[in-house]
Amino acid sequence: MNVNSAMQSQIASVQQALGMMSLQQSMGQDGATVGKLLEGMQETTEAVQQAAGINRGHHLNVRA
Repeated sequence: MNVNSAMQSQIASVQQALGMMSLQQSMGQDGATVGKLLEGMQETTEAVQQAAGINRGHHLNVRA
């Protein structure tokens, strides 16, 4: 890893941390609560993907 890519990685990390801090402040929540919310969102996304199954994208239900 060269110096430039290391700096880009560090900048991305700081940007992500600032984004999380902004989310926490806008929601009026502490870090643990926001972490739980994000964990729940991830679990829901995984459940939806599993429900879609292997046929995801192969069939289109035009009557729905």
